[in-house]
Amino acid sequence: MVNRLLLLFELFILFLLTSSLKEEGGLKYLTFDFYTNLTLNNSMKPIQFFQTAFYNQIYINLKVGSTKQNIPFYLYLQQYPLVLQSANSKNGEIKGIYDENKSDKYRKISEEKEFTSGDLVKGILSEDVFEINSNPSIIKFYLSVENYKPSHLTSGGKIGLKYYRGDDEEENSGFTKNLKDLDLISTYDVSILYDSTSFDNDRGKLFIGALPHEIDKNRYKLEYYNKFTVSNLYGLWEFWFDNTFLGQEVVESSKQAYFYPEFGFIVGTRNFFEKLNNISKWHEYFNITKKCHFSNFHIDDMDANIHGDLRFLFEFTGYYCDKDVNVYDIINENLTFHLNTKPDIFSLNSKDIWIERNGYKYFLILQTLNPENSWIFGKPFFKKFHMVFNLNSFQISVYSQVNYNDAPSDNKPTNHTILYICIILGLVLIVGVLAFFLIKFYIYGPRKKRANELLDDNFEYKPHENEENKIIASEDGENENVK
Repeated sequence: MVNRLLLLFELFILFLLTSSLKEEGGLKYLTFDFYTNLTLNNSMKPIQFFQTAFYNQIYINLKVGSTKQNIPFYLYLQQYPLVLQSANSKNGEIKGIYDENKSDKYRKISEEKEFTSGDLVKGILSEDVFEINSNPSIIKFYLSVENYKPSHLTSGGKIGLKYYRGDDEEENSGFTKNLKDLDLISTYDVSILYDSTSFDNDRGKLFIGALPHEIDKNRYKLEYYNKFTVSNLYGLWEFWFDNTFLGQEVVESSKQAYFYPEFGFIVGTRNFFEKLNNISKWHEYFNITKKCHFSNFHIDDMDANIHGDLRFLFEFTGYYCDKDVNVYDIINENLTFHLNTKPDIFSLNSKDIWIERNGYKYFLILQTLNPENSWIFGKPFFKKFHMVFNLNSFQISVYSQVNYNDAPSDNKPTNHTILYICIILGLVLIVGVLAFFLIKFYIYGPRKKRANELLDDNFEYKPHENEENKIIASEDGENENVK
C-alpha cells in the first residue's frame, strides 16, 4: 500500500514537470530591460535639439569579467560583432569601462587584426565571462584597439544585430551567435520593444530567442503577427515597399527603407518633401507667415564606414514650427508604406511625427542631401511598430496591434509564477493525502504478531479455559490438565 502511494506520488511529480515543459513550449529566451542615453534640456535651441536627438542610444546593462563590471552595451542593428572598449586604450582612443587586466577569466583568442568595414579599425578576438540571467557564460567578442575616428562611440560596449558579418569579422564574434551556441536561446529572433508610444518614454524590452507573443501573451497576439522576407547582399536590415501614400495620394513606388533604431528620427525622400511643399498649409506657414522654420545641420560620426555607405554624412534639414501653430492642420493625412500583401500595417499619423519641445513643435522627419534617396526608419518608427528581426531566416516581422493596457505589471503574476504556485499547492496536497493514509494505515492496519504467536497459527487462545485449568491443578496438588 505504501509503495503504491509513493509510486503515484512520483508519477504525479513527473506529470507536473512535463506539463511545465509543455507550457513553456521548450523555448529558451532572454529578456533585458533597455534604456536610452538622451538628455534634452529646456534651454536647447532648435539646431541643438536636432543634433542631440539625432542619436537614439539604446543600451542594456551586462556584467562582464570575474569582477562583474557593470557595462552598458549599445544596440546596433546594422553592425555585426560584439565589441568592448578597453580601459587600457592608447593613442587617444576612448577609454572604456571594461578592464581585461582585472578579470582572471579573460583570454585572448587571436592576435590583433584590422577591419575594412564598420567603425572598428583594429581589434583582438577575445573571450570573458558574462553574467546572463545571473548565470556565468563565456562569451566571445572583439576587444577594441582602434576605432574609426568619426564614429560615435561610448565607453561601454556594442552589440551588433546584423544578420551577415563582414568578410573580416569572425562568425563567433556575434552576440546572438554566442547565445545560440551556448544553448541559451531557441531561435535567432530579436525584438526591440518600447513600453510606450510616447516620445519621452525611452524604456523597453529586448527579447532574444523567441517571438514576443510566445513571451508576453498579454501584450502580443499571434493573430496580429506578420512576417516578411528580406533580401540583401550586405546583410543590412532594409525593406522595399511597393508604394508610399500621403493620404490617398501616391508619393512614390518601389522605394527602399533602412531600419536604424539607434537613430532618433525618420529620413524622408525627395518625392515626399516635394509633396509636402505642394500642401497649401505647409507652403503658407513656411513661406508666407514664417511661423514655421528649418535648420540645416551636419553629423559626421554615425555609421560612417559601413561598407562605404555614407548615408548619415550628408547635410540634414530639420523642420519646426512655433508653439501656437496647429501642426495637425498642416498634415492631416496618414503617411502609409504600402505592401501589396499587407497594405495597411505601416501607417503613421500626424501625432506620430510631431512633438513639442522648448516652445516649438518639431517635425520628426528629416530631409537629407544624400543622393541614395531612401527612407531611414529610426526611433519614431520603432515607437509605433513593434518589430522582430530574425538573424537566421532573414525575416522582418511586425505586430499590427499591440495591447499596452493589458501588459503584465511588476506586481502581476506571470504564467510562470502561476504554474509554480500550482505545482507547490499540488505537492502540498499530495504530501497531506500521503501522510493521512500512512497514519491511518499505522493505526488501523493489521497488528504485527508476537514471537509466541508465530509458533502455531492454528492455536486458539481462550483465557477462561486457562483459568479453569489453574484451579483444578491447585486442588489436586498435581500439574495436570483437565482436558
